[in-house]
Amino acid sequence: MGTQGPTSIPFPLSSFPGATPQESAGRIINCYAEPLGDPSQSGVGAPKDAIVWRRVPGLTQHTMTAQSGYRGGLIVNNLSIEVFNNTAITVDVSGNVVVLGSLPGTKKISIARNQNTNLAYPDVLIVDQDNGAFSVQLPGGAPVALNTVGAVPQAFSVSFQDGYFFLTIADGRVFASPINNITPANWNALTFVTIQAKSDVSLFRGIAYQGYMFFFTSGSCEVWSDAAAAAPLFPYTRSAVLTTGLIQPSAIAGFETGFDNLFWVSQDFGVWNLPPNSLQPVKVSPPDLDRLIEASVTSGDTLEAGVHIFAGKKYWTVQSSTWSWQFNVGTQKWNERSSRLVTGLPGRWRGVGGHPAFGKWMGGDTQTGAIVYIDDTNYNDVTTQSLGTFITTWAPMMMRMESGAVDKFPYRARVARADFHYVRGTGVAGVTAPVQAILSAANSGVGLVRLTVAKTLGYQDGDQVVVAGMVGTTEGNGTWVINVVDATHIDLLGSVFVHAFVSGGTITDVTPAPANLLDPAVAISWSDDGGQNWFGPVLRSLGPQSIIKTGRVSVKNTGLTGVQGRRWRMDISAAVYTAFLKATQSDDPTEVS
Repeated sequence: MGTQGPTSIPFPLSSFPGATPQESAGRIINCYAEPLGDPSQSGVGAPKDAIVWRRVPGLTQHTMTAQSGYRGGLIVNNLSIEVFNNTAITVDVSGNVVVLGSLPGTKKISIARNQNTNLAYPDVLIVDQDNGAFSVQLPGGAPVALNTVGAVPQAFSVSFQDGYFFLTIADGRVFASPINNITPANWNALTFVTIQAKSDVSLFRGIAYQGYMFFFTSGSCEVWSDAAAAAPLFPYTRSAVLTTGLIQPSAIAGFETGFDNLFWVSQDFGVWNLPPNSLQPVKVSPPDLDRLIEASVTSGDTLEAGVHIFAGKKYWTVQSSTWSWQFNVGTQKWNERSSRLVTGLPGRWRGVGGHPAFGKWMGGDTQTGAIVYIDDTNYNDVTTQSLGTFITTWAPMMMRMESGAVDKFPYRARVARADFHYVRGTGVAGVTAPVQAILSAANSGVGLVRLTVAKTLGYQDGDQVVVAGMVGTTEGNGTWVINVVDATHIDLLGSVFVHAFVSGGTITDVTPAPANLLDPAVAISWSDDGGQNWFGPVLRSLGPQSIIKTGRVSVKNTGLTGVQGRRWRMDISAAVYTAFLKATQSDDPTEVS
């Protein structure tokens, strides 16, 4: 009989990898923690310390493009401008792509629109750090280098507020446009100011936020407010100077409409936040992240910041070429994010950028030309459909949790069992392609019934589907094996087209899920030397659909603990809903916790 009762295994609420594995207080990768019930009232809805760790949302393709190197975007009326390496395009709500033309450069852009009501679409300015400003007139106008007859030098960034475009110049000047007007002849060469609170800095970005203009330099930030001064006077006047500058031009985000909570990486290698209705920046980054940022910047790497929202949660992301960290604005906690690289090894998250469009948070995919959106119903890392072959690819997402050391358990004591409490029965019976309305049906050209749907993303050649409710082409109702023709068409193999389509009908994919989704598993490993070496893993089932039996999975007889205490690691790659609650270890093999 054991003498050491169940001891809690400490899993972190934020990721703390440490400078070395032995310093780690635990890591959370591709998952986040949040409280259950009312954390201020013990026993009301859930215990005071009840926490759940859930898988982060995946990325789902809105549309696929032939481009690469996503640089940023902005919704303008019913079109979203998306910029890639050397090219600008528009995308509509249905995913239709129109190439606008060349927009030189490969670095992240700044982009803004005004409120010009003289045309169907407002004016749009896009600025590349190396190539200056380009104007775009939608719906189909090609980017045009901003020609202001010498009034404005080559711009480094753009923002918009109170009717004015503000163009920052590398030499420290800021030019203001005429109100809701970018006609070259109307720009005034004298309507500028020089950002000069500090003389030994570089002007990086102008950011419109909470009614002010924030002009970020490499060592400070000047805050300017609207003075309603008429041209040629500059319309704003300086209100304050912040000592927290910007370390790189693309290391700032949170000013986007709908997010409205500004974060940036400062010259001290820390992440700072300017909460709404405040001019007092607050540092939010832990030492582990500060060290990562410093190492990346001093090695010449480029940092990128982005934002998104899902299920009422605001997330700010900072990434280098090798790592990604995310900040949950609501819980004030950090998690790491990782994607599998083409080499098969883990690396930085594939998602980049982030702006609202069509009721979603859109961005780019670093490994394809897809425009993707945050999708908390997609438990894969990325779901895309290639051009030409129209094969859907589901990239798996590895959810990893590492505990801190179990320091309340006796040194060199036997760990007879460890119990890990999960939400059980989360396996799925079928594939994830949604039920869709059938838009029309026609002869495929070789006599098959060809269905038109909104999108074929999620379907694969050989999938089994049920077609029901079609009026007219009733011979297409039934169960079929399909062939995916293109982005909007599906052929029913073995069918014979006879009757013209009239209306209605749905298509439902009933293909059985693969084994790892039918009965998902968690791989559990353990370390007794501070995370330098790991034993295992052992696989434990999380339960087929709705089969819960018990709320925990157990690992028994894992040997004696080391001087540094036992640490645990859990990996889950199956693309199913995943929620972890708590864990304990004990020297009693019969312990029920």
